Amino acid sequence: MKEIVLRAQALSSVDFSPFGRAIGRPKAPGTSSGPGWECWFDIATLRNANMRLGQVLTQPVSAPITAMERHPDEELLLPVTGPLLQALAKPGVLDDPTQTPDIDEVVVVRIDPGEAIIINPGVWHAPAIGLEQESLYFFAALPHPPEPGREASPWISFKGRESLRIDV
Repeated sequence: MKEIVLRAQALSSVDFSPFGRAIGRPKAPGTSSGPGWECWFDIATLRNANMRLGQVLTQPVSAPITAMERHPDEELLLPVTGPLLQALAKPGVLDDPTQTPDIDEVVVVRIDPGEAIIINPGVWHAPAIGLEQESLYFFAALPHPPEPGREASPWISFKGRESLRIDV
C-alpha cells in the first residue's frame, strides 16, 4: 500500500489557481474604516451570482458606537478568528432616507466562530467588534446603490447624536 506525506503550504493565489480562487488577507488599506475596525469590501465575487465578499479586521474597542448603516438586502456575517459582538436595531422603511437608527431599539448579540448571522434587509447595524482580541470576520452582501441623500456615507448617526457602549 502506497503512503505519501505532504507538508501543508501557505495559501497562495497562484498555487491555488488550479483549484479555484484564494482569498487572502488584504495588503492594501481598507476601503472603509472607523475606530477599531478596517474593512475590505468586494474582495471576491461568486460566479453566477452578484454577491460580493468582504472581510473586516476588528479590535476589541471601547469606543462608543455613534452610527449604523442598513442595506436593501440580506448580509451574511461569519466570524473567523474570535467571537464578535454585533449591535443591531430594528429596520425602518427603506424608502424613507430621512430615517435614522433608534438607540433605544439596539440589541447586541455575540457570534462565535462556527456560527454566522444573516442580517435581514433594512436592519440597522454597526460594524461587529472583537470581544477579547483582534478578530477577523467575513461578510457577504449584494452590491447596491447608496440610499438617496446618503451617497457620501451610509453611516447614519443616532437620533440626537447619542452614542452607545457595549458592556462585556
